[in-house]
Amino acid sequence: MKLQAISSFALFVCLLAAIPAVAQMTPEQQTEDQIIEDTWINLRAEEGDSHASGNREDLGPVILGNPTTSVVAVRVGLYYSFTSTGAFSEFSSLNHPFVQVSNTVGDVNVIDLATGNQIAVMLPGQIFDVRFDGTNYIVTEPDGTALAAAGPVRFMPTTTDNLFRIESILRSNILGGPALHPTYRGAIEVSRGSSTGAEKVNLVNILELENYVKGVVANESIASFAIEALKAQAVAARGYAVANIGRFVRSGYHFDLVDSSSSQVYRGVLSEHPRAVAATEQTRGLVASYNGKIISALYSSSFGGHSDSNHWIFNSPSDQLPGTNFTPYLVAIYDGEGTPLDLSDPVTRDLFWSTIQPQGYDMCGRVNNRFSRWRIQLSAATIKSRLTASRIIVINGNTTGNVTAVEPVLRMDGSNRIAIARITLTSGVVEVRGWDNLRNVLGRTAVSTPAVCPGSSNIAANFTLTNPALLESYTDTNGNFAGVIASGGGWGHNTGMSQYGAHGRGLAGQNFLQILKAYYTGVDIGSYPISIGRQRGEGPPTLRQEFYAPTATGTLEVRNANLKMLVVHINGTYDLVISGEELADGRATVDLSPYLLPGLNTIQYNPVGGSGSATVNVNVD
Repeated sequence: MKLQAISSFALFVCLLAAIPAVAQMTPEQQTEDQIIEDTWINLRAEEGDSHASGNREDLGPVILGNPTTSVVAVRVGLYYSFTSTGAFSEFSSLNHPFVQVSNTVGDVNVIDLATGNQIAVMLPGQIFDVRFDGTNYIVTEPDGTALAAAGPVRFMPTTTDNLFRIESILRSNILGGPALHPTYRGAIEVSRGSSTGAEKVNLVNILELENYVKGVVANESIASFAIEALKAQAVAARGYAVANIGRFVRSGYHFDLVDSSSSQVYRGVLSEHPRAVAATEQTRGLVASYNGKIISALYSSSFGGHSDSNHWIFNSPSDQLPGTNFTPYLVAIYDGEGTPLDLSDPVTRDLFWSTIQPQGYDMCGRVNNRFSRWRIQLSAATIKSRLTASRIIVINGNTTGNVTAVEPVLRMDGSNRIAIARITLTSGVVEVRGWDNLRNVLGRTAVSTPAVCPGSSNIAANFTLTNPALLESYTDTNGNFAGVIASGGGWGHNTGMSQYGAHGRGLAGQNFLQILKAYYTGVDIGSYPISIGRQRGEGPPTLRQEFYAPTATGTLEVRNANLKMLVVHINGTYDLVISGEELADGRATVDLSPYLLPGLNTIQYNPVGGSGSATVNVNVD
C-alpha cells in the first residue's frame, strides 16, 4: 500500500513559522534542561514505562480502589541495585543480602518491632549493617557489636530534619552524572515477608504521602516541564499511590508500593527537584476521580497530536480489537489547538501523520519533542526477524519464507493509527495485532535514524516508538518488495495524558485542572474519595484530609449507602450538618466555597448513627 511521503521543504518551513513562540531561555538553562530531558528519555527507555503509566499489564490493573481510611503515609519497598556478580543494576531485586544505613541529623532509635524495645541508638554519620541469618536479624553497630533481633528492625528518627542514606544501594541521578547513594525522609525498616528470599531482607521507606509524591514527579515526568504540567503529573502520581495502598502486601511483602517501574519510579530526596516539590505542594491532597472512584490516570510521553481510547490500546479480551472495556474517561482526543480533524478521511490522515502539525500541543518547535513525528525504514529481513510467535497470528502457512508485502487491515478510531497489519510471506500470511505488537514489529528503529523534527538528535537504534499510522512500501533495484517506511507520531501507549502535550498546554496558559480535564474526559479533581461509615460496637471514626483549593471553590459530594447523618468539620472552624433527609436519595452535593481558603484546606468527616456508610470527597475548581 503506497502512502504519501513527507511534504516538501517549503510546506515544512511554513508549518514551522506557524508554531507559537515561547519564552527564550539562557544557554545555561537550555543546557541544564536538555541534560534533564535526555537523562529522563534514556532512563525511561532503559527501565520501560511504569505500572502507574499503564504500560505494565503483567502486573495487573493499575487501580485497586478507594481507601477506607485517610492515607497520610505510604510504605515503599526499595530495590537492591546490584546483580549477583556485583554489577550495578538500579532495580535488580527486592531481596537484599544486607542493608547498610546511616543518617544525617539527630539521634535515631533502632527498634526491634517484635518486642517494641530500643536495641541501639544511631548517631549522625554512623553506618549500621542489618542482615538475616536464617533465624534472627543481626544488627551490627559501627564498632562491630552484633545485636540479635526477632525483627523487623525499624530506624526511627527523633527529628523530621533527618535524612537516611542507604549505603548499600545506588540510584540513577536524574540530573545526569554517576549513580549516587540515595537519601530518604521518614523512617527506614528492614523486614521480611512470605515472599522474601531465604536469608535475605526487604528494605522499606515509610514516609508521608506528600513527601513520596515529591520523589516521584521528576522521575515520571521531566523536571524542566511547565509547572502546570508537573502539577498534573503530581495529581496522577498521588492518585496511583492512594489507590494502590496494600498492593504488594497482597503479594507477601510488608510494603504497599515499590520504587521501580513496577509501581512508579521513586528515588527519594535525590529526585526532589525544586519544581517537583512546588508541583506537589500546590496540588496537595488532590487526585482525579470519576463517579466517586479514583481513576486509572494512564499517561505516556507523547501522542503526536492525537490519543487513542483505552479499549483499543489495552483491549480486553486481549484477542478482540477493539475490546469491550470501554472506559469513559480514557477516550481518544485531538491534542491540539483549533477544530479537531477527521482522521478517518485518508487524505487528512496521511497529511496529518506525515507532516509536523504546529497546532499540536506536543509538537517539536513548541516543546522540543523529537518523537512528535517520526519516519523509520525497516527492511523486509528486519520485519521477518521480528515475527516471533508471541507477536503474530498465523492466518495460513508459516513464516519461513520472505516478506513480500505489509499492509494495514484495521485502524483505530480517533487517531486512525494502525490496529492490525497483515504481512504476506512467500510461505504464508500472518497478522500483527494491537498496539504493543505493532510497535515492536513496525514501530521500532533498526538503526540510528534521523529525527523528522529539525535540529533534533537522531533516534537511537532499537528504540521503540509506538504503533505507526502510515506504511509506505519500497522496492529494490529489481522492483521487488524490500521493506517499508513507517511513519507516525508519539512515544508510548497513546492513552490518557500526554506528558509533552501537558507541557505544551502549560506553556499555552492552561492550568493543571484544565490539563487533566482535557486528557481525562468527564473527571473531577479534588480530595481523594474515601469510604466512611459506622459499625455497631465501634467508636466514632474521625477521618481527616488536607487538600489544596486553588481558587477557594469546591463541592462536597456524598454518595450514600444508608448513612444516617454526616457532620463535616471544615478548616477547624465550620461545622456542616448533612441530615438523613438530604442523604436519602443516595447522593448529596454541597457548595463548600464559603468555607474554603485559597490554598490548603482541612476537612474532617464525622459519621453519625449506629451503622451505614458513604463515599465522600471534595471536588475543586
